[in-house]
Amino acid sequence: MHDSLSLNGEWGLAYTDDTPLHYVAEQLPGKRLLPAAVPAPIHQVLMDHGLLDDPRLGLNALRARWVEEQFWIYRRTFDAPEAALGVSSWLVFEKLEYDAIIYLNGVEVGRHANAHRPARIDVTGKLRAGENVLAVRLETGLFADADKPGAEYRSTPQSLLSKIHWQRKGQWQRGWDWQQRLMNVGILGDVHLEWGEGPVVLQTQVFAVPSPDLAEATFTARVAVLNPEKGRVLATLRIEVPGAFAHVRGFELPTGESIQEVSLPLESPQLWWPIGHGEQHRYRVKVTFTSSSDQTGTDYRVERWTGVRKVEVDQSPHPVEGRHFILKINDRPIFCKGGNWVPADMLYSTVTPERYRELVDLAIGANFNMLRIWGGGIFADSALLDYCDEKGILVWHDLLFACSKYPGDFPDFAAEVRREVTWAVREMAHHPSLVVWCGNNEVEEADWNWGWDRFYRTHPHYALFHHDLPQIVTREDPSKFYWISSPYSPDYKNPTDPTVGDQHPWGVSLRQPGGADWWDYRKYVDRFPNEGGVLGASSLATLRQFLPENERYLLSPSWEYHDNPFALNGAKPGDLGRAYQTVALWTGRDPLTMDWEEYAFASALLQAEGLTEYISNYRRRMFSSAAAIFWMYNDSWPATHGWTIVDYYRRKKLAYHPVRRAFAPVTVVVAEEGGVIGIYGINETQHEWRGDIFWGWCSFSGENTGGHSGREPVTLPPNSSSELTRFPLLDEVSLTKEFAYASLYDDREGLVAQNRQFFARFDRLDLVPNPHITLMRGGGRLVLVAEAFVWGVCLDVDGEAPLADNCFDLLPGIPYTLPWPDELGEPRIVRTGNQLFHATNE
Repeated sequence: MHDSLSLNGEWGLAYTDDTPLHYVAEQLPGKRLLPAAVPAPIHQVLMDHGLLDDPRLGLNALRARWVEEQFWIYRRTFDAPEAALGVSSWLVFEKLEYDAIIYLNGVEVGRHANAHRPARIDVTGKLRAGENVLAVRLETGLFADADKPGAEYRSTPQSLLSKIHWQRKGQWQRGWDWQQRLMNVGILGDVHLEWGEGPVVLQTQVFAVPSPDLAEATFTARVAVLNPEKGRVLATLRIEVPGAFAHVRGFELPTGESIQEVSLPLESPQLWWPIGHGEQHRYRVKVTFTSSSDQTGTDYRVERWTGVRKVEVDQSPHPVEGRHFILKINDRPIFCKGGNWVPADMLYSTVTPERYRELVDLAIGANFNMLRIWGGGIFADSALLDYCDEKGILVWHDLLFACSKYPGDFPDFAAEVRREVTWAVREMAHHPSLVVWCGNNEVEEADWNWGWDRFYRTHPHYALFHHDLPQIVTREDPSKFYWISSPYSPDYKNPTDPTVGDQHPWGVSLRQPGGADWWDYRKYVDRFPNEGGVLGASSLATLRQFLPENERYLLSPSWEYHDNPFALNGAKPGDLGRAYQTVALWTGRDPLTMDWEEYAFASALLQAEGLTEYISNYRRRMFSSAAAIFWMYNDSWPATHGWTIVDYYRRKKLAYHPVRRAFAPVTVVVAEEGGVIGIYGINETQHEWRGDIFWGWCSFSGENTGGHSGREPVTLPPNSSSELTRFPLLDEVSLTKEFAYASLYDDREGLVAQNRQFFARFDRLDLVPNPHITLMRGGGRLVLVAEAFVWGVCLDVDGEAPLADNCFDLLPGIPYTLPWPDELGEPRIVRTGNQLFHATNE
């Protein structure tokens, strides 16, 4: 029906900070253009030519600020195919960053200002035989939005500079706590010329909706069709699903754009399940569109892989207070485990499908079953969602709004948002992994609690999130669940209410003076926590990679530039930063007296401790709490301190393996409430788990203890948390010498899980500074045994070795076993947490 000519490849590139119009003329005598690959961000083009240093290293991102302050002009020529002359034709740009004017043969043919959806520019009748000159003028929005209202929506310096609340591009680019400012600019997606006679299919969507009893599913294919013809045009739309034959619907196309659909029922469908709950069965759906105006005899054909699953959120009354918030897939409650996803690179279009798969595999390795795509970033790439579909990783996807008022009170802005969201929901409809569309990140909370109702403009975005976007999602993709905001509470309750809706429990890391006391997590009862975290230093290898050699010390210029403001700044002026206060709080040491490597180790080890507390608290409350999703999973650039467990270079931070163990399908949690120790067994599998539990009090020194202890057989019911036993708390003096522990064993695997709880800060515990540890290697395994308790045994502090386990505790006299293939060589303990107290305890 339609043909296309790729316009990818080498273009010419120029820049100016003044009027750029002379660059778009057909002839450029004496003008030198820089060869530029398309697609690619301009920062990358400049790096490839040696004109810009990697902005991810040192202070280079600061030196690169000039790039966002220019007009950039791309230019190329192409020969228009003869068949494209005299028929409908379009220039299609898959991704433009950001504010674009497109010129053909020196004449403006279109404008576009949205990096979240493609640009389709009608050039019918504007092509000429032979050579055509195509030019694209781009800028970051700095110029286009300079005169638009700023402080009325968001008054932070970064927002006043960029006016990014007006810009439909990734909001994090103006700078967030976890990345410095870098505004992408360039032709970041494929470019092609498209032409043909008759109707053109603009977009195809496929989804499957099961019946309430899951006995049948209805597959639906929809096409958005643009019909330029004035006369009568007949068309057919065909859907084919293996095992369900096919169905064809004929219709008459109206002039202009329309939506056409065809559906097909399938009895006894095979279901798609999240990882750990069943198979990820997918159907290959074939869609064919044919029109009577097409003289070539060719059809428009597309295939989409989709899955059948039923998505619900159980918000029934909670027996204590409020409501549940339980995601159910195919009528089964799912405890959601995972982290928040942010763009995987500050130059986000450079991320390859292989890198997306690597990050998903690392998430699976940490026992995730969900990623939350945060609203300040970009829409999930198809490669990311395809792999989540294949592997069974659930996706909660915010629409792309975060932490700002938005000018929904301007009709043009609201209309563009509606176009963007309609395109996105259609484009991603076939992905079974994507189960929740959420209106925004923290806009509702800000409306309630950040004082936004006290200055003009008041709630300018309200109709977007409460009216327009819910209608779009419901209309375009009924297979998914829509949620107003995150966090959000129904029943007109405050969005921070822990007893209803979803929560962002930031009280520990952002609102406490004196550092993060994660013991407070132990009493949190949030129904669906999906943001909240603990800062920790990146791996030593990553710090070495981005810090210049002469800046490898605490608070060097590059150390600070790559640091998180919440790490650097305390609750009051003059205070140590929160990350440094946290190290002081838990170790009793002055962090500024540590060398940078010891400090980074201590910070990373404490992050592991805090995230384990966060996760364990919510898992033991399963399904009173129905999630443990932390902020955040991955980094967009190398950070000094970060919230992540996988850093920018995909190195595993010290918290990675403790999080993996805390998320294990079968595990045990020790928790104190009201002076009593409770032991909880968690089993997320679909079968009973049988084994033995060891529990009680253990001394740090390994000597005998007078506290309660025991061993007994246990049966853990499927998909549940069970309290297994209770025993009394010791006196305050004993709590510095002993700790409560529990271990699960079975006959085949040996030690399945262990957990412990301390009741005094690490500097007050009776830790042995350098306990003797025996390492025994053989038969592809490594066994470690210590005579006293060892906190945080690290066999790798760089996060590069392919270890099955790391950063684990050794209980006195209890063997700890992990796989150790020959290619790992001789094992070596690099550091332990006990060594942090060598100087103070001697």
